[in-house]
Amino acid sequence: MHPLKTRICLQKLGAVVYPVASSSDSHNAAQAATLAASMLSLGFAPSRELHAALEASRDAELAAFQAAVIPVLQELKGAHVSHAPLYPNFPAQVMQTSEAELLLNALVHYWSGGTWKPDYEALPRELRWEHTKPREVGLASQEDYLAIFPRLLSSNDSLSEEDRGYIEHFMVEEPELRYPDSIPFKENLCVVAGMFLRAGKDIAPFVKTATDLLRVVTYLNEGDVSLASNTRFQSMPRAQRRAIVALLEQVANEEDLDRHRGKWKRLFHSLHVSEYASERLGALVSKIRNNEKVVSFNGRVERALQEGELEQLIALLRQRPGVFARRLDEVLRKYDEPALQAQVVGAFADVADEVPTRVLVQMLGHFQSRAAGAERRVVFPKGMAQKARVIGSAEPLAAEVVARLSEGLEATLRARFAQLEPLGKVWIDPELARCPVPSQQRSASPGGLSVARGTHLPLGDERKTTLRLFVYWVGRDIDLSATLHDEDFGLIEPISYTNLRSEAYEACHSGDITHAPEGASEFIDITIERAAEHGVRYVVMNVLVFSGPSFAKHETCFAGWMTREHPNSNEVFEAKTVEHKVDLCSNSRNAIPVVFDLVERKAIWTDLVTPSYVAWGGNNVESNQASIEHVLEAIVTAASKLSLADLLRLHVEARGELAESREEAERVYGLEGDLTPYDINRISAEFLA
Repeated sequence: MHPLKTRICLQKLGAVVYPVASSSDSHNAAQAATLAASMLSLGFAPSRELHAALEASRDAELAAFQAAVIPVLQELKGAHVSHAPLYPNFPAQVMQTSEAELLLNALVHYWSGGTWKPDYEALPRELRWEHTKPREVGLASQEDYLAIFPRLLSSNDSLSEEDRGYIEHFMVEEPELRYPDSIPFKENLCVVAGMFLRAGKDIAPFVKTATDLLRVVTYLNEGDVSLASNTRFQSMPRAQRRAIVALLEQVANEEDLDRHRGKWKRLFHSLHVSEYASERLGALVSKIRNNEKVVSFNGRVERALQEGELEQLIALLRQRPGVFARRLDEVLRKYDEPALQAQVVGAFADVADEVPTRVLVQMLGHFQSRAAGAERRVVFPKGMAQKARVIGSAEPLAAEVVARLSEGLEATLRARFAQLEPLGKVWIDPELARCPVPSQQRSASPGGLSVARGTHLPLGDERKTTLRLFVYWVGRDIDLSATLHDEDFGLIEPISYTNLRSEAYEACHSGDITHAPEGASEFIDITIERAAEHGVRYVVMNVLVFSGPSFAKHETCFAGWMTREHPNSNEVFEAKTVEHKVDLCSNSRNAIPVVFDLVERKAIWTDLVTPSYVAWGGNNVESNQASIEHVLEAIVTAASKLSLADLLRLHVEARGELAESREEAERVYGLEGDLTPYDINRISAEFLA
């Protein structure tokens, strides 16, 4: 089995494809149990169906399963490498060592360029039982696996880079693929078109505009298909250049070319466009190259907005409902008289049915908080290398306007959802009110949680006393830090290389390692109840490159967290206690993978990269304190995204019946059930359609 196929199945299906013997004389109960034990040690357990299939397998089949599946499970938990903290008897050793000894060890380590480490004997660690809930691995068919492909392409939002890689894998490795009737999101469509063009196939059916074609060529040049950043276009084979120019002949218009003028000018040079262009296309190319003015639709909208020509502005925006949706808030702020705002809202309502569901859902989330006006919010600049920004909110809108607009948006969505298949009786878990609708997945980190940023997830059960953070990397100096904050988001104390322990909060760091050519790990322990009792509400996990290149230029870097009952027992890194692990490979030097609410015992998935603020002490939490506090506040108080509970409620109101309890429901939507926040591709394909 291809290892990537195994990974795809585990991530998307929670299962593996494995043959089920119709009849077999084999009865390998002992070997199947051994495999199950290996899986349990990593925090996974075979389902009854998978275990039965393993028991009915021959020795060679079991060996193949072990070789294909166990390494992938190890990698998903971070157990495929060795973890050795600077202080091997962490955490007790750090808490008991004198301040003078800790300081001296750090200084000598730094003076040696990171090559010297204190030589402590690793003492035997007591073995204690840790209560864990293993993740079940089910049995999938080849048909189940192949069905992932059309679901990915049916997404109504951007896919992560990892998911785009899965599409490529399917197209290369699987000859019998079913394509969906349409690929609604342009960035995803360009992956298929780019693969086809690379194979010499006709892509005319995929290309409707010059911007579509620009995305395809950008994809071929490994650039940002959202077109948010520039791409260095490489030289292309003559046949490919001719095919691209022929497509451009069919779709080019000056406004479309002008929208990305700089990119097209660079691409025209790489295409040698003058060798193939017709007279009409040549004239368009010349106009773009010579920077001649193009009167665009957006330019006319801007002029009408600035000159206060409301009637003309509405007439223009009605022509392009998507633009109307994006600029509606701006127009309502410009015309703040109630009668004029009512006119604008009414005009949008007339064309709202032409706006994609994804955009309507985003609007509903955005406007639900516009009457109150949040102090800050986190935004993600478009693009794959996006970095979160914290910005202030605009002046609030009148509550009456927001209410009327929200009612209209909900009515439009219900009418649209009513055309879909009936759902029957559905129970919606109230916990989904704290799980945002997924969006902007293009920059989601590989190996991370397949949930939307801002999703609140349980932080272990009450028996788990300790939160243990970890990072592993190969390369130069990467630091793991945790900042402890009060309920008003203010920093109380950092746990980092500058402050290895806090007796008040029973928290400690495993020691700073600054040189890791063969790999290194750092850990942080926080005693949950003790910290909460002493005023800590939030813990922000920070991974920072102290000095040197970005995460993307490191050979390996991943981070995650565990919950432990007995922190001084068993191995420091215990795979089965790992809650989640995420690969850090963005072109940045600061990452905030997750925030923890110790009072409510929740992990709030953030998966953020943020700008670096480097003071004299280097890139550390002290230099970035203000940024961390602002990001924390914006994440916790975020109200500008529709929740999964609200989206699913609209669906059920339109095409089902709300059940009062889980027991009486035909379908359960919640943290566990028929649809969960982890089903991000299904949500995007089926519930944002």
